[in-house]
Amino acid sequence: MCGRTLIGESKAMAAKAGLILGGEAKPKDTNRPPGTDMPVILDARPGKLHYIKWGLIPSYSSEIPKFNTTYCRIETMQSLPTYKHLVGRRHCVFVVEGFYEWDRSSAQKQPYFFERQDKALMLIAGYWDSWKDPKTGIVIPSCTMIMQPANEFMSRIHDRMPCMLTQGESAIWLDRELPVQERLKVLHPADNNLLKGWQVDKKINNARNKDEDNNKPSGPDLTLFN
Repeated sequence: MCGRTLIGESKAMAAKAGLILGGEAKPKDTNRPPGTDMPVILDARPGKLHYIKWGLIPSYSSEIPKFNTTYCRIETMQSLPTYKHLVGRRHCVFVVEGFYEWDRSSAQKQPYFFERQDKALMLIAGYWDSWKDPKTGIVIPSCTMIMQPANEFMSRIHDRMPCMLTQGESAIWLDRELPVQERLKVLHPADNNLLKGWQVDKKINNARNKDEDNNKPSGPDLTLFN
């Protein structure tokens, strides 16, 4: 499900993506968990990279949801009240260098790290919303990542994976002038040759561990599996 991500230093990430950094600079994080601020491009401000809360708070909510809104499933996003009002209205793109996933068949919670074969930034489709805390009046923007069934490559360890976008597809996903059905067409199964992945040390199971070498291989390369 893309349980953790690796994100670079914010100014470098923005420059690599051809964006302006919105807000203060952020350091590199080799083990970024849900519930923290994530670098995203908002369809309301497509030329900037913003950091907003990973875990959606719907604008209509009277309080922060007690259920998990880190991810939304592609199969139900147009029917669930939490997400359906965002389809065609508030799209975003997560910008990360890679992500970690855990082997669901392993009782030992064995983590793997994944990145693009070409080492380009990962662009992942999502939705965002803006919520005003009724007690403090503070406005909190937040986001959720769209998940789809795993392709053959990812299904070796997990049954779900993020909806990956190319740069061109990202531009379509963020374009508010396009009909919603045109924007939704960019959500499709990922090519089996898009990613590469390898086993990493279990120290990343602790989200407080920010070691520089968290994504260093510590075991088999997933691409070598039969």
